[in-house]
Amino acid sequence: MKKILFIVLISPLLLLAQDIRDLSFIEKLNSSVNKYGADTVRCEEHLSIYSEFYKQKSYDSAFESWLYLFKNAPKRTKNIYIHGANMYKKFIKNEEDSLLREGLIDDLLIIYDHRNYYYPGQEGMILGYKGSDLYRYRKSNVESAKEAYDLLKESFNIDKEKSSARALNYYFSSAAKCYQNKLLTKEDLIDLFAEVSNVIEYKEAEINQTNFDLNSKTSLTSKDSKKLKKNVDELQKLIDVRANMEKILAPHVSCEKLEVLYTPNFDKNQEDLKWLQRAATLLKKKECFDSDIYFKIAGKLYDSNPNPRSAFYMGYLSLKKGDFSTAIDYFSQAVDGEDNDIKKADYLLYLAKTYAAMDSYQKAKTYALQAAHHRSGWGSPYILIGDLYAKTSRTCGENTGDTQNDEFTKRVGYWAAIEKYEYAKRIDASSQQEAIKKINIYKEQMPDKTSTFNIITLQQKTYKIDCWYSETVQNPYYSN
Repeated sequence: MKKILFIVLISPLLLLAQDIRDLSFIEKLNSSVNKYGADTVRCEEHLSIYSEFYKQKSYDSAFESWLYLFKNAPKRTKNIYIHGANMYKKFIKNEEDSLLREGLIDDLLIIYDHRNYYYPGQEGMILGYKGSDLYRYRKSNVESAKEAYDLLKESFNIDKEKSSARALNYYFSSAAKCYQNKLLTKEDLIDLFAEVSNVIEYKEAEINQTNFDLNSKTSLTSKDSKKLKKNVDELQKLIDVRANMEKILAPHVSCEKLEVLYTPNFDKNQEDLKWLQRAATLLKKKECFDSDIYFKIAGKLYDSNPNPRSAFYMGYLSLKKGDFSTAIDYFSQAVDGEDNDIKKADYLLYLAKTYAAMDSYQKAKTYALQAAHHRSGWGSPYILIGDLYAKTSRTCGENTGDTQNDEFTKRVGYWAAIEKYEYAKRIDASSQQEAIKKINIYKEQMPDKTSTFNIITLQQKTYKIDCWYSETVQNPYYSN
């Protein structure tokens, strides 16, 4: 009996579906209603009824009043579309009749169309919802998979770095399905991998920075706590998306295969900036620096469009080839021309790495700290500073002739290095694995407890290192 009632309730929207797919119908309806529809009292009554049942998750009971608002007062509240989508997903999940289920899916997609029409301003996000759900429910149908891909592509082109992990996941999955059915080429899929990878890296940096700033607060509001929880969840989803993409593409993106792919296509695409950008991104990601095609692509990209990103690619190439002065010129161009803090931080870090490769330690540290200033919650600059301290620890030691004292001072720089690694590990989960590995290496080389006791005693809490840097470090064996 319940199922029959459910069908009776749902059927009005199914019958309406053909009409409301037509934008002219929506425009006609929009021009003829105000916020409350033709009857304010009925509108508010139905809003109260549906809202109360919705809170109780009694969606069958909420539906009739919700449908009244959807049809007669579509501008009353955005919740008509947010709650409507949630209800329909539950209806779809519970519906056993395949024909009715397909009708419910059609109606869910229509709800997204109405939301974009009546509440514009988030078109990319809503197209992402629509494309994701279309693929999720109908991925076995090739035509639907292609339609979902087109919707998600449009969403991606609108939102770029604002794209959700969910939208990015279904965008790539739908593309992979289209590739399997020969609707996209291997190069299309590889290009998409490069584009989506860039967005994922940026989003991870942005979210980590936000989380660090939130965790640095003395206390969090309930809104802050919700945002932090949502960000942690989104970060894990981004990690999963990347893993899924790399699993799908692993056989196709070795340096050798990329060279075979890009070399014959370079001449016909060398004026296509988007093609050059995608190719340069992937070749850099896979560290294909020995390939002539990377040099051609990076050079052409810079010549055609000398912006911060193309200067960065040239700097990266120069750094890997050991041409440090040229790398500094390109990285400096990238830094000076970039307004986005997260991207500027990346360029500053590579400027620091170049100076580190030249053994110009003070400049390397200065630029690493500048990178950290532009992007909070980032461990990589502190990993680099730790590397500089570790590399120079023995040269910073004393040569007094007192073997025990001199050996202690030559090893104490490892304390400073480990402190930086510990800090990187603490503020940035993505740096933990590298930091722990280096901490374990340099713990074996730092002063042991006996030599520390003999030189500064275990009651001295700190020790100051004066070398090319000045750093007061904690005595790890301190005992009060």
